[in-house]
Amino acid sequence: MKALLDFIPLIAFFIAARYSGILAAAGALLIATILVYAIHFMRQKGKFDKQQWVVLLLTILFCGGTLLLRDDVYLRWKSPIINGIFALTLIVSAAINKPLMQLAMKDVFSLTMSGWKKLTVAWGLFFAFMGILHYITAFMMSDEAWINFKTYGWIPIMLVFVVAQFAVLKKHLNPALTDKSAK
Repeated sequence: MKALLDFIPLIAFFIAARYSGILAAAGALLIATILVYAIHFMRQKGKFDKQQWVVLLLTILFCGGTLLLRDDVYLRWKSPIINGIFALTLIVSAAINKPLMQLAMKDVFSLTMSGWKKLTVAWGLFFAFMGILHYITAFMMSDEAWINFKTYGWIPIMLVFVVAQFAVLKKHLNPALTDKSAK
């Protein structure tokens, strides 16, 4: 349900961009994000995790800047910066021996500290790659190419990465998840 809710701002952005332009899309993205995060806030009993705070605050900052200054350059920076923050956070967490992927996936996979660090760095590099792709589409391609990539172009890339991660990590699945007799 949470993942489906998170697509609502993208859909609002895409529809508004197609029919009313980028400034309207910034407004639609801002309003939809605030509404979706209000729902998350209520469903999560008045709490956001750090990732949600980053996305919400940067969406307000970049969409707000775009609308106030009537310049879409601020909106174009949103995705590269969010992906860059995630990349840097993940890579630093692995470097200081506190791999964040271990916190997020410890119930799913059984890995050594080295494995958790490698997984965390892999995700950090993936977010760095996505940040670069978002930058290229936002600043070096047409508005249409940027809108299409921002809305749905990144999804197949993410799916390929997640499937590849699962293929590599399937032998490390937590035995409790795969034990048929535990059901």
